[in-house]
Amino acid sequence: MKKTLLLILFSFTAILAFNGNECNDNNLTRLNSPASLSSSGWYFGGNIGANFWNDYLLISAEPIIGYNVTPQFSLGSKLHYSFIRDTKDDDQDYTYNNFGGSVFARFSPVPLGYLHAEFNFTNYQEYNFNPTTNKYESGRVWVPAVLVGAGYTQPIGPNATAYAEVLFDVLQDKNSPFKKWEPIVHVGATVGF
Repeated sequence: MKKTLLLILFSFTAILAFNGNECNDNNLTRLNSPASLSSSGWYFGGNIGANFWNDYLLISAEPIIGYNVTPQFSLGSKLHYSFIRDTKDDDQDYTYNNFGGSVFARFSPVPLGYLHAEFNFTNYQEYNFNPTTNKYESGRVWVPAVLVGAGYTQPIGPNATAYAEVLFDVLQDKNSPFKKWEPIVHVGATVGF
């Protein structure tokens, strides 16, 4: 299912990229850009995800917008949303709606590769067992994270780029869903405008 969703995302991005724009020398000089081949410097895109496993369902979306300050340095922001449905041991369904945002910086020391640093602040829904009522009760908690890692970009058209990155949460807040040194993998696409 993930491969199908990625194929759809890449196909949609390719259609946007080939909407009559031609590849020119100005675009080729931006090949080192960490996020896109846009001549204006602005880019948008992101990733979507889905995970189905037994009684577990996860659907997520992460749109991004960024600006190439130089061909090697990029700044941007992301929005995050995820919907989770999980059946616990008591055969009751629990739903989670998590949302938040982040700001990031990317530096590209080599062609097509980049280093990534991101401050992420996400509001997670959680269920805690209340012994008085003998039930799980919903609550919310804001969780900060500092994500660092590296990524790879691949041009997929004159104005579009696919990317894959591996990040790690180095802050490790007590409520963080990311385990220590557990990799966080993102695959997505961006389109310049």
